[in-house]
Amino acid sequence: MAFDFWGVVVEPTTFDPARVLGCSLERARRLMRGHVVTPGEVESVALEHYPWRAHLRDPDSYWITVSQAADLLGVSDAELRQMLTHRRLPFSTHRSGVRLMRRRQIEEIAAHSHLTRR
Repeated sequence: MAFDFWGVVVEPTTFDPARVLGCSLERARRLMRGHVVTPGEVESVALEHYPWRAHLRDPDSYWITVSQAADLLGVSDAELRQMLTHRRLPFSTHRSGVRLMRRRQIEEIAAHSHLTRR
């Protein structure tokens, strides 16, 4: 059993760069220039290239937006933004300015946290 920075139990998963980047395997190879990369490197590239609008209705996307996270946590968008402002939830910022969160992380937080009203 492993814990992330926020103290949430995280199950080991298979790393899939194409899923993190939100694109085909071939496009992922081009974006990463065919190099072996770490998850952090892929996430960094994703924050430049991830087509987040194309994944708004994707129930298995790697990244989610504020509204999607609010739905998962059972809070309003405004409440979620407050959580982000106070650093109560992990997030990254896409080059477009949109805040993105890792779906898996938010699902784990929702399942194990006092942050939500479930």
